[in-house]
Order: sequence, then structure tokens, then C-alpha cells
Amino acid sequence: MLKVSKLSVVIDNTVIINDISFTVPTGETLAIIGPSGIGKTTLLHAICGLIRTTHGTVHIDNVDITSLPTHKRGIGLVSQTGDLFPTMTVSQNIEFGLRISKMAKTDRAARVTELLEMLNLAHLAERNVAELSGGEARRIALARALAPRPRVLLLDEPLSGLDQTTHDTLMTDLARVLKQTATTALLVTHDHSEADFLADTTFVFPHK
Repeated sequence: MLKVSKLSVVIDNTVIINDISFTVPTGETLAIIGPSGIGKTTLLHAICGLIRTTHGTVHIDNVDITSLPTHKRGIGLVSQTGDLFPTMTVSQNIEFGLRISKMAKTDRAARVTELLEMLNLAHLAERNVAELSGGEARRIALARALAPRPRVLLLDEPLSGLDQTTHDTLMTDLARVLKQTATTALLVTHDHSEADFLADTTFVFPHK
């Protein structure tokens, strides 16, 4: 379970997030809806520790993680652009977090294979990510975030900028994977149809 309580972020004397609270039950997806520029990405960055919070707390499974460094929070993040490593293959990108955590080589290989099959990417395993289509790259970013089995997955407009056919296919696959893995997820979007399709509940980001 993810619990955000009275969270505020002030940057350069400007209030970006003001006193936001919500809960995401274990294994469910909450969609946060709001227009561009309102602070949704900042909220995700505060939850995963990339931005310092001014007030409030973040709990996962009743443990206060507000002051923990990013790598100790057990959170996966999929950004709008995916941020894949361009000099690595598909498999190497997925494996990256597992190598950092010093997982055994055989276990890393098994986990990468599992995710490649789950997201229908096995045929791309050794391809350089620079050769991928937009939809393929988004799948790799999702697989990489899921690889360490995060306690919470943050999705920052993961379907933006895709053509309609790719968008709809990836949205269906994302819904399937979230349910199949019973992942607790927080989805940021400005698209109400995405929220309705992917999320169990919806939270409308308050205007400043």
C-alpha cells in the first residue's frame, strides 16, 4: 500500500504541490489526472525521492520512506520518455537494475527472460534500443522498471506521444501486466480514457 499524507513541495519559494493526500491499496492502480504543468511529475519525483518534500510523509506498507534515498525506497519509475540507455541492448537495459542490486547472474537472466516473454519482446532481446519503435521502447522501459519487483510502480504519462493504434495496444498490455503482477501503481495522465481503462480509482490533481 502507498500512502501519501499532506505532501507539499516548495521550490524557489513557489508552491508546486500543496497538502496532497491519497492512498493506493496493495495491488491496485490509482490514476492522477490533471492538465500539463500542474505538478503531477513533481509529485511522482517527490514520492520516489528525486525531489525533496517540504512537508508531509510517504509510506509504503506502513513504513515511512520520506527520508530514505531513492534507491532504498523500492519504487520503480517509468518516465514520459522512457530514458533507456542508448548504448545497451534490450536485455541489458532490463537487467540494469538487477546488476546494481548484485543479483546472481543466473537469477538475472531468468528474470529478464520472464519479462521479455511477458511483454512479447523476446525477439528483440539482443537489439540495440536505438533501433526500436516508440511502442517497443515504452515496453522496454516498463520491463526495466518491473525487473527488481518494486513495491510501487510510478507511471508518468507512459502512453503519451504514440500513434493511436500503438497507444491502444500498449494500454491493453499495460493493464494486463499490472494485473498479472499484482503491482501497486500510480499512473499520471491527462487522458480520462486511460484513467478509466487502467485504474481502479481516480484522483483529480487539485488546481493551485
